[in-house]
Amino acid sequence: MVARKLALAFCAIGFLQTSFAGFERFWIFSKDANSQVNETWDNLSEDEQKALIKRYQNLKEIPADQNNSLQQRMDWFTQLPEQDKQKMREVWQQMSTTERNELRKKMQKASTSDQRNEIREEYMQKYQTTIVTSH
Repeated sequence: MVARKLALAFCAIGFLQTSFAGFERFWIFSKDANSQVNETWDNLSEDEQKALIKRYQNLKEIPADQNNSLQQRMDWFTQLPEQDKQKMREVWQQMSTTERNELRKKMQKASTSDQRNEIREEYMQKYQTTIVTSH
């Protein structure tokens, strides 16, 4: 009988020990996350810190080709008259993601500003009628 109680006590202690592993992060008196991060950062060597900073910066940067494409689209949009900009914003909100992607591909394939204007007018006419009828 005593052996059974002793075995049961050891099992209970073992269970409690494993079930509360990592429980200190929920304990109110344990260290906060910021101090743990700071300690981890301090434990890194200077080279490891530099490598980690460089990796983070690389994740944030846009590749050059995407950056150029984005800049061209922004330049094109800023050259539009204010009324056309507002219409394009309204049309853009009406479009689905696939339609936006189709428009983007068409605009990339267009080689002249006249072609881009035709594509823009086509989409504006298509969606302006939707906006007018819904208002």
